Amino acid sequence: MKGMNEMADSEYTIDMPIMDELGGATIEISPQTNPEGLSVVEGEPPLFIHYYRHNTLAQANDLIRSRQMDLSLMESKLIRLAISQIVKNDDDFRTYSVHVSQLATILNLPKANVYRAMRDVNESLMSKKIYMRDKEVPTKRGQANYKIIHWLSSVEYKDGVLTYRLSDELKPYLIGLNEMFTIYNYDDIISLPTAYSIRLYELLASWVNKIFDKNRQLDFGDVLLEQDEVMFAIEYLREFFDCKDKYTNSTSDFISYVIDSSIAAINQNTMMQVSYRKHRTSRRLTHLIFKFDNAFTEDSSISSHYDELKQKYESAQKAQSYEGEGRDEEYPV
Repeated sequence: MKGMNEMADSEYTIDMPIMDELGGATIEISPQTNPEGLSVVEGEPPLFIHYYRHNTLAQANDLIRSRQMDLSLMESKLIRLAISQIVKNDDDFRTYSVHVSQLATILNLPKANVYRAMRDVNESLMSKKIYMRDKEVPTKRGQANYKIIHWLSSVEYKDGVLTYRLSDELKPYLIGLNEMFTIYNYDDIISLPTAYSIRLYELLASWVNKIFDKNRQLDFGDVLLEQDEVMFAIEYLREFFDCKDKYTNSTSDFISYVIDSSIAAINQNTMMQVSYRKHRTSRRLTHLIFKFDNAFTEDSSISSHYDELKQKYESAQKAQSYEGEGRDEEYPV
């Protein structure tokens, strides 16, 4: 949970060190140089990826909570690595380049595995879609309308170097954010073993502020939530994970293969500790209620990150510049 509500304030600088995953030796590369004769994407020299343990990612909640076509683990981390390069004063995206050997170090993966993955990543990443829901304009049948956008505007893999650029359609969800967004450290998700676990971590992180809101709604008729709980409809979760056509034999399969495995990974690899309970409507399983198990613990070694979140949330309430402020849709039921 470290850094989840703390805006990145570092700027791009020449010769900024690139830290390896273990915090060991550094590699210094100037973004003003092009040592490998790299090809230029979108008409500008590529900026080499800068990585250190506390790179932060800020994403609009609407983007985090949207339906996204299933990415591989490698693709998920590549996209988030690019997002982590954005700083708060940016007004445009940049074109980024990363050596495969450096990428293997960042992701703590064997170089051979990364090289093999790069063979297919170009076309795969360019084809993956995001479905942004239009909350204001339903169809004539009362169903939600969606705007379809892509993660990348361009990508090229050549001579061991991946060069790629985020789609301009993502700017409203990644640049100039001042409300209804979530921020966390790239290091928080670097050890997560599946794309599903990354997505669930982000989804839950986007609702953390609610558990500190003493005025939030807890009574939903036949459901009474505790202060450290949030609730999601099974139907929404299936769409969120792009699983409407997967695990169709039973809801239990979906919960087992997607939810249970993701929670186990989150609890093992991050500061967030989560459990859930099931809610039935007319005997049919309809919702999962997630509980932040260590949100209000008295153990200082565990609660320090939540204390920081609470302070950020309360300060932002006074400044009226934070993501909660009563405008967030409480639950996608």
